[in-house]
Amino acid sequence: MDNLLRFWSERAPREKTILAVGGVVLVAALFYLLLIEPARSGTARLERGLPATRAQSAHLQALLAEVNALKARPQVAAISASEARGTLEKTLAGAGLKAARIQPLSEGDLQLSFSNVRYSNWTTWLADTERTLGARAHSVSATRVTAAGNADIELVLRLARR
Repeated sequence: MDNLLRFWSERAPREKTILAVGGVVLVAALFYLLLIEPARSGTARLERGLPATRAQSAHLQALLAEVNALKARPQVAAISASEARGTLEKTLAGAGLKAARIQPLSEGDLQLSFSNVRYSNWTTWLADTERTLGARAHSVSATRVTAAGNADIELVLRLARR
């Protein structure tokens, strides 16, 4: 400290002014480079990334809503292939439908054939079956028949796996 005071006292007034101004400029430059510039560039970077972050947030909110909706659905009891035929015949009878053929396929899937059924009744039955039994329509083929609103339908039904 003594050396610094001696150095300062040995300087002429004009040198002291130049050194003081240089010191102020140096402190201001360091203040800007160390504090202001990183904050300014960081803010700009965050503003550029904000739309993407909002889109990700919206996507995550949609996924969370889907998860909550799936959790709210009632649990579906998986039925074995041996129980499937009887259960499906009961649900068909409850819907006022009769399958012309129910044939087991590999992996427990079932192929159902319907002849001249009311399409609106069949779709309601299928939606109820999917919801209550956890079955999914794997493939569907509908052919128009002469009676208005009726169809011949071939359906492969994939049952919920245990």
